[in-house]
Parts: sequence; C-alpha cells; structure tokens
Amino acid sequence: HEDLTVVWLWSQREGVFSHQTALALHNLSDVLPARVYLTLPDAQRNRRLRVPGGVVVHYGDVALSERRWFGPVPATAPLRTLEDCAAEHLPPQLLRGATLDALHQGLVAREELAAVEAALEPFGGLEP
Repeated sequence: HEDLTVVWLWSQREGVFSHQTALALHNLSDVLPARVYLTLPDAQRNRRLRVPGGVVVHYGDVALSERRWFGPVPATAPLRTLEDCAAEHLPPQLLRGATLDALHQGLVAREELAAVEAALEPFGGLEP
C-alpha cells in the first residue's frame, strides 16, 4: 500500500480511501481502479488543494465507526463503501457484484442495504 500511503500523507492524514479504491481494498471487486479515490472531511471542501495526478477527491465526513484500516491507511467500511459507490452511480453490474460479495463474506447484512438496493432497482435489483 505504499502508493496509498503517499496519498494519505498528502491529505495530512485526514483522508479516507473510498469508492472503488475501498472496494479493491475489501476485495469486493476484481476491477483495479485506474484512479485513487479519497474522501476528505467536509471542512476541507473550500480549501484550495493541488490534488496529485490520478487522485479523485470526494468530500464528506467519515465517522470512526465507518473506517477500517489496511496496514497504515484507512478506508471506508464495507457498508459505507457500497453506499458511496451507489450514490456515485457505479455501473450496476459492478455494484451488484460487490454487494453480493460483501453479503457472501458477511461484511454487511441485507437489511442494511436499502440505499444500494434502491440504486440497483432500475437495473433489475440486487439479484442477478
């Protein structure tokens, strides 16, 4: 996770890896994202940043309970990751596969997935 450590240090240790990057860290996707996705606290939204190449910044507060550590770097917990991906319109086949993997691994419970299921409803729902 050396490349992620460099990005996390750039964020002054305030960022949390999220979206497709968190999917990959949780092994919920076979797709390796071409970019690194990082969520910074809302308080940094108006700060002028020189974002490193290949990094996509989102803003939102991530509670400690919504974080998991992968070696030296934090990422959003599986449920938060899936919800973030649903909100950002991850392609439905990727979102469905990641969600089913998370359910199968016991990382999330079906009753927690209302937002994800709503995002997948126009595409046939959670079941393939």
